[in-house]
Amino acid sequence: MAVIMEVAENWKADKENLHIEISSLKKSKTDFKVSRKLEWRSFKNKYNDDLNVVEKALKKLKALHKK
Repeated sequence: MAVIMEVAENWKADKENLHIEISSLKKSKTDFKVSRKLEWRSFKNKYNDDLNVVEKALKKLKALHKK
């Protein structure tokens, strides 16, 4: 009977640990999604700023070339 009780206690502990791990993974997934969106916005803004700089430089070169 002691073996059955020990197995049952181990099962409960393993089940609790599994629930904790699953919760942790869900939180990590959510955090990743949030950070990925923030990183994408940051990248997109920097990329757009860089493209604006390139566009202005090309317009300036075009204006100089016409003269």
